[in-house]
Amino acid sequence: MYRYRLLWRGQIAPQQVSFEYDAERRFQCPPQLAEACAEACRVSTQCGRQVMNLPLYQILGWTGDERQLGFRLGWTCYHDYLGLSLCAKEQAPLVLAVAAATEIEGRIVLERRSQAVAQGMGLLHVKPSGHIHPPQTPWQALLAEAWEELALRPEEMQEAHCLGLVQSLTANCYCLIYTATTSLGWDEWSRRRPEDAWEAEEFSGLAIDRESLDEWLSQSEELATGPGLAAVRLYRDFKYPAV
Repeated sequence: MYRYRLLWRGQIAPQQVSFEYDAERRFQCPPQLAEACAEACRVSTQCGRQVMNLPLYQILGWTGDERQLGFRLGWTCYHDYLGLSLCAKEQAPLVLAVAAATEIEGRIVLERRSQAVAQGMGLLHVKPSGHIHPPQTPWQALLAEAWEELALRPEEMQEAHCLGLVQSLTANCYCLIYTATTSLGWDEWSRRRPEDAWEAEEFSGLAIDRESLDEWLSQSEELATGPGLAAVRLYRDFKYPAV
């Protein structure tokens, strides 16, 4: 589990995840690192990565118990997050992201991340996923990603639960892990054309029986993102709770 650290585990409804956002609490890139940060972003762009400087939530603190999760959040931007993550990771802002193990006709949707992403190129990951952009709530962000990346409408993301919070040990973010299902068949879904699926080189389906999940987890420690591993593991434990 070297790619992530489990911070919180539970089974709560999306509305039980709350946050306090202070837009005046803004991350400031250390002046002595500003040029190195900008150069790291330029190099990523020159290598064909998509580097869009969108606003992000900076994590200031969080609390959680069996009934709820709460966050205190400030403001940062993708350039500072990515640039510092690449050139001075220990000084990069810690941002908030979401990912979901989405079940379609007995399979979890997986992607192989394209070479156009700035982090985790070529690794397996669950979908939908992404950073949260102010003023979105985590669940709003996940629904937006579901439409953009999978062409799933909000009403088609059903039986949703938040299962955990993990810290990625490679990407300087905390990631909320969800699960959801849809009544669509796999073939019907596969015919849809998402409007913004550039992060995925290809999609695949992971069977949700216990044996398949266990086998995938045992074989994918070095092939998947930290949040992706966490999502499949938490989904397995949710689907097949220990007696």
